[in-house]
Amino acid sequence: VSCDKMNVTNIFAGNKEDDDMEVLCKATTIAWEGRSCHMHLEGIYVNLLALLRRQSPEHQAPCPVAAGNTTSLNAFFMDL
Repeated sequence: VSCDKMNVTNIFAGNKEDDDMEVLCKATTIAWEGRSCHMHLEGIYVNLLALLRRQSPEHQAPCPVAAGNTTSLNAFFMDL
């Protein structure tokens, strides 16, 4: 799959029991995993990680992200 059509795990589908910090931690993991295709994700990753560490010291990225439904990277950012 080309980087332009990259899909990522849809962390917003299904489990609605995750709190905001868990979602933020998973989003940080998705940004980390996408860096190889999209260099701008490095900055997004750094910002998400800083926010996560400031807001929730008990969450440590990368958080486990279970394989499941996928979404486009663009849709992921719109949901985020």
